[in-house]
Amino acid sequence: MRKLLLGMGYLTWFCCNLAVLYGIGWGAFKLLESESVGGFILKLAGGMIMLMLLIILSGLCLGIIAAFFGDEKTEDKVIKWFPFID
Repeated sequence: MRKLLLGMGYLTWFCCNLAVLYGIGWGAFKLLESESVGGFILKLAGGMIMLMLLIILSGLCLGIIAAFFGDEKTEDKVIKWFPFID
């Protein structure tokens, strides 16, 4: 049962990352529709900040899933990415 729940947690994490990829594509489309250089730079900077935050949040969520279900291999990888967790 524990492995089933772990797999469901990873599947949910993967589906959320797919939704983020869709959002990146939608954001790139909106970026190309910019009417001015200032609007383009503002949207690009906002998109880069949001992308950085989403990557950090995704890694931390993966760490929470791994720690909750006791997956040592994945937990070690996440601790390697974020050394302040240990």
